[in-house]
Amino acid sequence: MTIETERNSQAQANPVFMTAKAAICLMAAADISDASTIVRCLEPENHDPLQNMTDPDVVLGNALVVETKYRTMCSLIKDSGCHVCVDLPCGYTPKALHLSKAGMRFIGLDLPIVVQEIEPIIRSLTTSSDEISFHGIDATNYESIRTALQNVTGPLCITTEGMMMYFDAYEADAVVSNIRAMLELHGGLWITPDPEFVLQFFYSFHSIFGKNSLAKLAASKESAQQQANVANLSNPLIINPDDIIRSSKTAEDFINSHGMKVEKITLAEHIPTLSIYRQLTQEQIRNFKNAMNDCHYWVITLDEHRQQTDNSEQQALPFEMNYALENNIFKVSIGGRLDSLTAPQLLTAWEKIKTTSMPVGAEIDCAKLEYITSAGIRVFLIIQKALSRNLTLTNVHSSLKKLFMQKGFTVPPQR
Repeated sequence: MTIETERNSQAQANPVFMTAKAAICLMAAADISDASTIVRCLEPENHDPLQNMTDPDVVLGNALVVETKYRTMCSLIKDSGCHVCVDLPCGYTPKALHLSKAGMRFIGLDLPIVVQEIEPIIRSLTTSSDEISFHGIDATNYESIRTALQNVTGPLCITTEGMMMYFDAYEADAVVSNIRAMLELHGGLWITPDPEFVLQFFYSFHSIFGKNSLAKLAASKESAQQQANVANLSNPLIINPDDIIRSSKTAEDFINSHGMKVEKITLAEHIPTLSIYRQLTQEQIRNFKNAMNDCHYWVITLDEHRQQTDNSEQQALPFEMNYALENNIFKVSIGGRLDSLTAPQLLTAWEKIKTTSMPVGAEIDCAKLEYITSAGIRVFLIIQKALSRNLTLTNVHSSLKKLFMQKGFTVPPQR
């Protein structure tokens, strides 16, 4: 398998990584230190992550949101009292450079396709390489995160910024369980703007674009979906702007159910001075600062009244896959987890089979499949589309059957 083939498989299985490239381009537009250098090192060439944002106002609004999150999160991390920041996902931002200069240890966790690109760039820009490390992980995969942090001591400041909204309820539950497990193991806290990300976008755009804000937001959403070929999913942690009170309670209850508690920090009280202000009028700046009184970042810690969780159940069987072309049918058996780390292997196997002879159908034996994420589902859909829906899943566990049927897959009844 060539490096290019592996990378193409990773990109197709995990297209959401393109949103991280858009974020660093927006940071460059906001004149955040080192962002432009990182963009140049990434060499986007003709595949500019912002090419779908043709309206300068949409770029401005997004840059405002992105810079606000970046600078505010960096400030909160430094004030957290923790020496170690675990950034999940780390994306392509210069956060590692900024925090290591402040004397913190930075551990960047992200999809392998992101880590492979950003790690050499960051290392070329710093002299504090001992305080910076990167690891390719899947956020739903407990073992991948535990392994990445196995040599870490001291309390952690875990950050999730721009990630939780891309999970369905099934995945979000696993991610929150994993974060809780890491806090139980290491101590510390979790800081995230993600529950109120829709509110921050809405209030930010409305404060600077007024009556035109809804149209600008719609254009922004369309651009993001075209860019990453992935839609925001629904899960209990994300607050619905059409039902703020009830969905806020749902989100807090979701965190509480995992043995943790929430403190909400008013964003307006913690925003540092932004470079993007130079592109705004004084009235827009005032409106924006006032609007951020209605937006919060969440600081989440273990509930002292919780019961200690047994994480041994999260140990997954190793991934395994066997495949062959039989009677022009692509037959595959999968065991363990099919997630962001392993789904590209299935896609690579499919591409390899196609080079010999295009199958007329596919059968995937799921008898040993324990868990599947949206990346795994995406690869199944790619294969199904290529075969005009002639794909069948066999021996599906009852815990996965409903999920597969919701996605439109054929699941024969168990014998």
